[in-house]
Amino acid sequence: MRMRWLLMPAPVLAILVGCSSGDSGGGVVTGDPVKDGDGSGSTAATDATGAQNDGSGSEPASGAAGAAAPTTTDGSASDMGVGDMTMIPKADQPISTRGQCDLPDTGFPGDDTCLLPPPEGLGMQIHVGPTDYTDQNQLNVYSFAPGNESSECISFTTPNTEEIFYQQWELSGRPGTHHIINSMYATPNSDNGTTFVLCRDPGTGSAPDLIDNLPGASKPWMELGQVAPENANLGRRIGPQTAAQADMHYFNFTDAPVLREFWLNIWFKPGDEVTEQANQIRGMGGITWTFLPIQPGTDNVYKYSCPVNAPGRIIGLLGHYHAHGVRFSAWINRGRDTERKVFEMYDYLEPVEFQYDTITENPDFSDSAAGAFTGVLEVNAGDTVDWECHIINDSATALRYTNEVETGEMCNLWGASVGPKIDCVQ
Repeated sequence: MRMRWLLMPAPVLAILVGCSSGDSGGGVVTGDPVKDGDGSGSTAATDATGAQNDGSGSEPASGAAGAAAPTTTDGSASDMGVGDMTMIPKADQPISTRGQCDLPDTGFPGDDTCLLPPPEGLGMQIHVGPTDYTDQNQLNVYSFAPGNESSECISFTTPNTEEIFYQQWELSGRPGTHHIINSMYATPNSDNGTTFVLCRDPGTGSAPDLIDNLPGASKPWMELGQVAPENANLGRRIGPQTAAQADMHYFNFTDAPVLREFWLNIWFKPGDEVTEQANQIRGMGGITWTFLPIQPGTDNVYKYSCPVNAPGRIIGLLGHYHAHGVRFSAWINRGRDTERKVFEMYDYLEPVEFQYDTITENPDFSDSAAGAFTGVLEVNAGDTVDWECHIINDSATALRYTNEVETGEMCNLWGASVGPKIDCVQ
C-alpha cells in the first residue's frame, strides 16, 4: 500500500497502519500510520494513518540485558554498527536506498532490507534493531522464535536536535513485520530502550502525553512516495529529541528465527515552506468485539461512520483488518443520492493505501482486486466517512479486537486530511 506523502498524524504524514492509533503509509506525509489494529502510517501526510495501535494493548517481552538501544542518526552512517556503509550522493530529490547497505551475513532473513540513511542535512534515520550483529545479548532482544506473534514496544528518542518538518519518508523492515506504530510523547521514556517493554499507549491513542505519530508501517516495506503539487506546502513537525516508542507487531510462521528490526528514513522539508499541516484520519472499528466477540460460524458485514466537521480534502486512506476479513470498503456520504465509494481492498496480507491527488492514478474498482477513486477528494462539513468490513469467522475461535492475525479481528480506517478532523473509535 502506499500513501504517498501526506501529512496525517503519522499516516498521512505517516499513515499508521496497524491496529490502533494508526499502522503508516508509505512515503509521503499524509497522516499517521495505523497500528495493527492495524491502524498504520504515511509521510507528512502519510503517517496520518501511520498512527497506530491495535487497541489491544501490549505485553512486555523478555529480553536479555545489555542490548544496545535503538539507533538514530541525522545522516551519518557511522553509528549503524553494520560495517562499511558508503553514503549516497547528495540529490535534489529523496531516493530509495533499500538494499544498498552491504550488511554482513547476519544469519537472519532480510539483510537486503536495510536502508542507507539520507545524506547529512537532507534527512535523518531511525534504526530499531541490533547495532552489533555479533553481540548475542542484542540478538537475544530482537530475535523472534518460530511460532511466535506479538505486538510490543521499544523506546527511542528522535535524533534531531532542532525542530524539523518532513513530507516524504521510507520505512523498511525485515520479514515478519506486520505493523509498526511509532508514537511520540511529551514526557521522557522511563526506560533506556534496550529491551521491549509495555507500550505507553494502550493502542487507542488515549495516553495523556501522546503528541503525535511518526511514520509507521502496515507491511515490511513502505515505499518512498511522490508529492503532488497541491501538497507542496504540507509538512509534519517533529520536535527536538522527542521521546518515542515503536509498537512492533511481528509474527514468525517459519521454521527459523527472524529479527524484529526496521530502518526509517525521514527527509526534511524546510520549515519556511510549510504553510499547512495534515490531520490524521482515525476510524477504529470493532472495539465492541473486545466484549462481544464475533462468534464462530458467523458471516456478517460490520458498518461504521464518522462525521466530517469542516470543509477540506482527504489526502489518503488505508484499510486494516485480519485473516478473517474478506472485503474492506469505504465511502464519502453526502446523502443517500450522493454516496461515493472511494476505497476497497480484499487481501489482508496486501494492505493497500491509496492517495487522492492530481498525480496518482488509482486502480478501478472490481469484484476481487483493490481499487479506489482517482483525483482530489474534497469533503464538506456534514459529510460522513463510512466504512465496512465483511468478516467470515470460519474458525472455532470467537474473534475479539486484538492484534493476532488468525485469532483476532479489526476494522480500522486510517488516513490523512487537510481541513477536517475525522476521528472515531467505535
